[in-house]
Amino acid sequence: MGTCYRKADTPRTSMTFDRSRPFLLGFLGFCLLKDFVSSQNYTLIFERDNSNIRNCSCFSDVRNCDFNQASVKCDCKTLPFQRNRTLSRLVDTGDLTVWFLNASTLGHLLNFTIVDDLKLSLCVDKALPTQYLAILGLMRLRVQTYNAPEQNLTIYHNGEIKSKDQTGCSSHTHISYLDTSLFNGNTLKSYSVENVLSIAENFPMLPSLSIGSSANSKGYAVTLIY
Repeated sequence: MGTCYRKADTPRTSMTFDRSRPFLLGFLGFCLLKDFVSSQNYTLIFERDNSNIRNCSCFSDVRNCDFNQASVKCDCKTLPFQRNRTLSRLVDTGDLTVWFLNASTLGHLLNFTIVDDLKLSLCVDKALPTQYLAILGLMRLRVQTYNAPEQNLTIYHNGEIKSKDQTGCSSHTHISYLDTSLFNGNTLKSYSVENVLSIAENFPMLPSLSIGSSANSKGYAVTLIY
C-alpha cells in the first residue's frame, strides 16, 4: 500500500510541544465538555505552582492566562503534579484549554493523550526548545503566545475519518506531532502523511507508540505541526 501525502488546512497559529516518553498516555483523566463559544462549559487546565495542577470547569470566558480570574469564575480543583509519572489518561471529546509556563509541563500534561479540540497558551515571554508532543485524534488546534494574537489550525474534519477512496488512503488513526519551538513567534504550518505503518521506521526522531502500526492495519495518518 502506498503512502498518501496531503497538506492540512491553511493555519493561523503558532504551536508548542514537549518530547516525552512513548509509553506515557497522558496525565489527567477527565471527560471534557464543549467550549464557552458553544454556550456550554469548557475545561481549563493550568499549573499554579511547581507541585500542583488546577483542573477547572468554566462557564464563561476567562482572560487568557489570568490565573486569578480563572480561580474565581471557574469551578476548580487542585491536583498533585508528579513530574516523574503519569497519573491517568486524558480523553477529551470536547474542547480543552491548557495554560502552561514551560515545555516540560506541557509534555507531562498532554503527551500521547486523546484530544479533539485543543487550545494552548504560553503564559510567559520566553523561548522554547525544539521538542515534540504527540496528540491522538486532534482535529482542531488553537495556540496563543505571550501578548500575541491567537492562531488556529484545522487538521481534519469528522468526515475524514472514513476512507477517502478505494486506494486505501484513509485516516483511521490520527496522530499529530507538535513542535514546541512554534511558540517562539513562528506562523503555524502543518504537513500530513497517510498510511504510515510504522512511525518508528518512517520518523525515527519522533516519539512513537509501543505498537508498530494501528490496530486496524491501515496505519497512521501523521500530521507534523511546525
